[in-house]
Amino acid sequence: MANEQRSEDTGRLCFVIMPFGEKDDHGKLIDFDAVYRQIIKPAVDSLAQERIRIRCLRCDEVEKAGLIHERMINFILDAEVAVVDISTANPNVYYELGVRHALRDRVTVLIRREGTRNPFNIAGMNTIDYDDSDTEKIAQAQSLIRSFIRNGLLSSTRDSLVHAAVPGLEVSSRLGAFAASRIHRHAPANAPGREIRLITGNLRHVNLDSGSADDQIDIWVSSENINMQMARVFDASVSALIRYLGARRDDVGDIVEDTIADELRARMRGRQQVNPGMVVSTGSGALAESHHVRRIFHVASVYGVIGGGYHPIAQVEQCVTAALVQADRESARLEKAGEAPYRSILFPLLATGSGSASLVDNARKQLEAARNYLEARAAATRLERVCFLAPTKRHLSALQVALAELGIAEVDHVAVAGAAGQAAQVAQTDRVSAPDCGHAGAPVHAVADGGR
Repeated sequence: MANEQRSEDTGRLCFVIMPFGEKDDHGKLIDFDAVYRQIIKPAVDSLAQERIRIRCLRCDEVEKAGLIHERMINFILDAEVAVVDISTANPNVYYELGVRHALRDRVTVLIRREGTRNPFNIAGMNTIDYDDSDTEKIAQAQSLIRSFIRNGLLSSTRDSLVHAAVPGLEVSSRLGAFAASRIHRHAPANAPGREIRLITGNLRHVNLDSGSADDQIDIWVSSENINMQMARVFDASVSALIRYLGARRDDVGDIVEDTIADELRARMRGRQQVNPGMVVSTGSGALAESHHVRRIFHVASVYGVIGGGYHPIAQVEQCVTAALVQADRESARLEKAGEAPYRSILFPLLATGSGSASLVDNARKQLEAARNYLEARAAATRLERVCFLAPTKRHLSALQVALAELGIAEVDHVAVAGAAGQAAQVAQTDRVSAPDCGHAGAPVHAVADGGR
């Protein structure tokens, strides 16, 4: 449990795929446990000096019983980084490398003992050489491993041939959802006193146990179609969850009054649709009392095609700018009436598309729109915090990569509350199941594996 808790605390995992113990390589014994302890793990741990918090893990370090194959696949899928030692042409290692390239499109670092040759299928892939008998070469290998991981985490470049050859390939992680909420704070360079924040976890936990009133978010943004029709309450979407939590419900959780959806319908005044990127503002219904949300902004971010489902609008980042403009416009009216302006707003990641590259690209555009607005209106905007929701590790990774590519530095990150404490509070006002914004976690199994 301690190991798993540390993984949640650091938020990132480097899973190491390699042989265990001593193995023969053309008449020479290689102590792979020593390679892990002296080369790989120190290289990963040293990234903390660059404010990249990542934990290094091999399967034999997890003290938990279970099926070895299930454990292996879970870690290969879930880890943001994999370091793979292809020395001795171990068939288990090659199998797991293939699984990794199929499941994840980026940050898979290949290493090998000096003198090892890559087989044909991976001959063109960058590979780090090491010599565990030479102190200077050990240091060089550590430096290269550190650089490969850092550059991979801070870039959307793919290193998987599978994902490069099959654009749009997407794999859902059962372990992607966060068990605890966390705030990651970033400071745009030219907007003093303003922050872009990433908030991990389920939307239903936002503003609960936030620690202080300053951390509570005034406006929640809901992604809608251009017809401004909120999602059905059992759909797995932000719109559905906001609709349910904002409705007036009876003692067993059934909706008595569809508060937010009814107000949105009334504000449309009979119109069939709005222009893409438009914002319609409504009250927050029951969310005002349960979550201290003051306003819901509905943004027209998708459009429907008969028989073809919903598709993101062009330039979906315009929704971000339009919502920020709307927030300041309404704040001006509030101040004239002697009321407090809106200081914070929360966006889901709009138009996530399919595949990690699409996710990073959309994250970059939306974060850039937020950054540009805060910097351009630093002296005038009442907004102090523009927040983006990261319900899964995949979303958080995309947002962090985009922030790094935009040069927006992280200030620090703060734990907000554990899932157990949050769930207890939510249960008081939400006695019936409502849609989640992420996937349920799956157990991770581990046993000692001495046969590789």
